[in-house]
Amino acid sequence: MTQLNELRLINDSNILYLKKINKSYKRNEIIKNILNDETCFFKMNKNDAYIILHDIGILDNQIDNIYQKLISYDEFYRLFKSKKIDLNDKDILIKYQIYNTNNSFENKKVDKHNDESIQNTIEFIPHKESFIKKVLNKLKKIF
Repeated sequence: MTQLNELRLINDSNILYLKKINKSYKRNEIIKNILNDETCFFKMNKNDAYIILHDIGILDNQIDNIYQKLISYDEFYRLFKSKKIDLNDKDILIKYQIYNTNNSFENKKVDKHNDESIQNTIEFIPHKESFIKKVLNKLKKIF
């Protein structure tokens, strides 16, 4: 969300600057309308997203990193939880699987016999002191 807000701010600054120097800012107005939708980067392909980020003024060496943050699983999950993304929406091109955290362990079967057999097969081996520790302990006893 903050990444998208930063992009909006940069684009708005570009619009104000272009207005001030009497240049065309129609493209930036279109980008502004696109950025009003928080799910916009999930609805477009990678090339279109790169073009938009480049037109906003993001440096070429930073575009991929910013794009990955904009389409991250965390962002997708946040938009899903806030009901801005519907998993059945055909406009969404980039989708992630949403895991049901309430039922994470519901279908897990625990075999009690298996746990007992594991405990029975474990042998406790006494810890052996290293050679150096033995020598140091003998030296301590002598002094």
